Amino acid sequence: MSRNNSNKGTQLAKAAATNLTVLPDRFAIAGTEVRPLQLYTVAKRHPKGSGPWNGEPDKLAWKDAASGLDCILLRQPNGVWGAFVAISPSHPLWGFECDAIPSSLDLKGHGEIDYAETCAVYEPEETRVCHVGAHRQSGARVPNDEHDHTGDAWWFGCLANKPGDYVPHSPKPILAREHGETYRDIDYMYEVAVELAGQLAAIERRTSQSALGHDPVGASPARLGKS
Repeated sequence: MSRNNSNKGTQLAKAAATNLTVLPDRFAIAGTEVRPLQLYTVAKRHPKGSGPWNGEPDKLAWKDAASGLDCILLRQPNGVWGAFVAISPSHPLWGFECDAIPSSLDLKGHGEIDYAETCAVYEPEETRVCHVGAHRQSGARVPNDEHDHTGDAWWFGCLANKPGDYVPHSPKPILAREHGETYRDIDYMYEVAVELAGQLAAIERRTSQSALGHDPVGASPARLGKS
């Protein structure tokens, strides 16, 4: 996924919520239902041929009922799902890059957290990681460039491309399936997102900003992660 959000002079991509005929009120997933805030199909990212991805969309955004955090499932260019959860500037981990997350917190997704970014506001809505409210509420604070950590959401996430995961758009996908690799479907990654949201909410309840040396006004990239 492209993370280039450094186009200061570029107009923010327009928010539309769906490219389906209508945005449904409810979306069935993993034995439950969510109220979708965004729902998209992205043909160029969707795996080709018949498989466990049949009938899946390529982006789903919702607010997790238990934690109150914004969540996104977004298919990546290689066909796998990514799960992402947003935190606000009041969260003690706001602005922290992957390699700066204290190991003592044991924050996990599908394996290690491998995505930590502010809103990708200059990406098309169907392929960006950004909460819906960033473009629908007047006065929303959005970042100016890739070193601006003062937006109103910070996203943590993980991709289903770990060892043992089936990657649909890999050079030899059929061989990978023969070797027993598993496609992590939308239901699986929904559970990952909900679990990650629960972890982040629990961290906020039990951890103060000062305990992690957090500066709620903003922080330099050098402090937030390895240079």
